[in-house]
Amino acid sequence: MGRTHTGLVVGVSYLAIGVAGMALGAASLEGQTISPRTVPVLMAQQFDILPSDRAAMGGVSIALDDDLLDPFVNPATATRTRSGRFSVAPYFHSLSASDVGGRTLPIAGVGSFGNWSAGGFVALQSLDRARLAFNAPVSERTASNRYLQGILARRFGEHLSVGASAYWAELGAEQGIDQLYSGSDRIVQNGSANDVRLGLTSQWHGSRVLQVVVLRSNFDMTHDVHFPAFRRWVPPNSFTDVPARQELNQDHTKRWGVHSTFDQPIGSDGWRIGWLGTVNRLSHPKIPDYRINEVITVPRDPGHTWAWNAGMGVSRVAGRSTLGVDVVLEPMYSTTWAEAARDTVATSGRVIPRGAHTVDNEFRFSNTMMRFGFAHEWPQDDSANVIGLRAGLGLHAMQYRLWQTDLVRDSSRVQDEHWMEWTPTLGFLWRTPAMEFRYTASLTCGAGGSCVGCFLACGQDVSLAAPSPSDGGVIAAPTDQLRFNAGRAMSHRFVFTLRGRL
Repeated sequence: MGRTHTGLVVGVSYLAIGVAGMALGAASLEGQTISPRTVPVLMAQQFDILPSDRAAMGGVSIALDDDLLDPFVNPATATRTRSGRFSVAPYFHSLSASDVGGRTLPIAGVGSFGNWSAGGFVALQSLDRARLAFNAPVSERTASNRYLQGILARRFGEHLSVGASAYWAELGAEQGIDQLYSGSDRIVQNGSANDVRLGLTSQWHGSRVLQVVVLRSNFDMTHDVHFPAFRRWVPPNSFTDVPARQELNQDHTKRWGVHSTFDQPIGSDGWRIGWLGTVNRLSHPKIPDYRINEVITVPRDPGHTWAWNAGMGVSRVAGRSTLGVDVVLEPMYSTTWAEAARDTVATSGRVIPRGAHTVDNEFRFSNTMMRFGFAHEWPQDDSANVIGLRAGLGLHAMQYRLWQTDLVRDSSRVQDEHWMEWTPTLGFLWRTPAMEFRYTASLTCGAGGSCVGCFLACGQDVSLAAPSPSDGGVIAAPTDQLRFNAGRAMSHRFVFTLRGRL
């Protein structure tokens, strides 16, 4: 008989981890990949590694271009780069909840040759492993990840461009996973992520712009989890020895997605308005046997998710000042289930045949994202140099309802959960005719984390500013109300960019 528990059936999560299964990034690609999250684990920072012009502005993107990031989100926009651009962007992040972090060195470039444009990026990343024994060897203390993306685009006339990109990642770890296996003392991960996308951008009547992206992604990770031996208290006054054990879990998600944006000017005072819409279909053939708060789970349940978002953005460029605001609604529907390993007798006496459902979960998400960003630049006297200041704030509100039916125990229940994640950002810019230097500090505060004071003191990280590769998400149906402190995710982002004709 397959293991069952009225309270818990595992499905799949974020962000934002995200731009990996896939797609560039992290975010999340901003708006293009949507993943369900039922527990407030911060996962997207690992993939938020690409250079961005709007990262320090809270990640506003609907009615504002991002020259650095856009080609990696929609490959057709690479044709906007009429000259060459080369960026080196050291990136550092840390998580307070698990006391780990990572260091990443991405190198990216885009250039045009006549009507053709090409680009790509490569990145090496080192992540700290969590839940290790005190005497673990050096080889187990860190994990290495490698990322690679290539872009090819072509312009047709002055107003139409098409492009394609391919993304691949070799992953030695995914951050935040250690928080999903309560009671473990060692988790060894390995896997891969890939993403293919086709993009189109069209411009008419001067500055009305339509963008469309179609993507296919695949995320596949294996978790080798070790649980140490321990003594368990058995009421009223005895103990039992629980032996050490090893579990091998797989996290596999396949995704199809369509994403579109449209923006246009309003009046003649620098205002623009834009809209976005996204549809994602996720298939979860393999879902990990997560253990949250040491509660028994139903192992390796399949499932699927439909996810949408619809948003509007407004921006204004007045002189050397830029202001942007985005509001995005993100409804989702997910189902997961457990299957009987053999014929099972329910409490009512009914026989559940092998392979039939023993537990059904239905999730309804109604998430909301809001972002605000401001930037101003000051030209230096008697030179072409410019310095600039950027600031922003992102808010991601998660809310879902779970309907769970246990067909073995003939019971059902409904559970509501919600939390918010705040992301204040701050950065500055120094630009000369030949090069640019950017620095972004940002802080993501999860459930139970304090934001404002920490940001003023030492804050840093960006989970909403740049897209992240799409992972499968984390759909773990809790048996009780969530008691989970996600902590804070902090980061520093440096971007050195050289520009010039090739």
